[in-house]
Amino acid sequence: MTDLPPLPSVDLRGSTIVVVGASRGIGRQYAVDLAQAGANLVLTGRGAGIAPVAEAIRDDGGAAVSVQCDIRDPAPFVDAALSEFGAIDGLVVNAGIVRDRSFAKMSTEEWSEVIDVHLGGSFACAQAVWEVMAAQRRGSIVLTISGSGLHGAFGQANYAAAKGGIIGLTKTLAIEGRRLGIRANAIAPMALTEMTGTVFTDRMKAALRPEQISPFLMALLDPRSTLTGEIVECGGGWGAMMRWQRSAGTVWAQGRVDTAALGFGTEFDLPATTADSLGAALGDPRTMHKM
Repeated sequence: MTDLPPLPSVDLRGSTIVVVGASRGIGRQYAVDLAQAGANLVLTGRGAGIAPVAEAIRDDGGAAVSVQCDIRDPAPFVDAALSEFGAIDGLVVNAGIVRDRSFAKMSTEEWSEVIDVHLGGSFACAQAVWEVMAAQRRGSIVLTISGSGLHGAFGQANYAAAKGGIIGLTKTLAIEGRRLGIRANAIAPMALTEMTGTVFTDRMKAALRPEQISPFLMALLDPRSTLTGEIVECGGGWGAMMRWQRSAGTVWAQGRVDTAALGFGTEFDLPATTADSLGAALGDPRTMHKM
């Protein structure tokens, strides 16, 4: 789009990046922009539509191969990356489905399928590249969440639960990957896609475009970056990190819990680990901030 600023000057030449779910929408835009930054690409999709994406990138002078596979069966893309390029420096998990229905009417199958694809697929893909990245002592994993996983959404108990689970997965991968040189972050994109087209207003459709997400993804994949364990929400050219914030809280006393005192007042702290939670419960000193 001519009204967009140029992409950030992230040099990905020599890096091999796998984009899971690159047939269309945000994933396809990721592929185009990562190729422009010089990355070697392994692009996956469930259908035959993934091949033309890789072909178009090659026709434009880029390096890309396509692999038709399910997000829950990542072995084919690992094999392709290693045989074609000899490494896996980045993994972007973008594929997913929706089976929207109110909680009271949601079937077990609708629940399980969405959890399996989003959360199970993210686990499978990350696990598939983990040994490769650990041996290289480098790698960046970017998983995809959404506002539903952060805040909940009517009719999306399955999708919200899966995306919320990916937050916990991301933060655990960051902890375990730190000593191995593996970074893990999650991105919560807001852009017009097939999945959002039926719920976006006209204003949203005009303002929130897939090409406005790529700069934030590229910043997370930048080999110079040290970010790990972060959640980045972005859309419309805007981006921000999300974090946990905890109120001062209250102590149970006299047979009751003062629920009003549990809420936010003028003081809060910023827990970052389970040790922070345990410390608060044990009465350890906390670093408090003012509203």
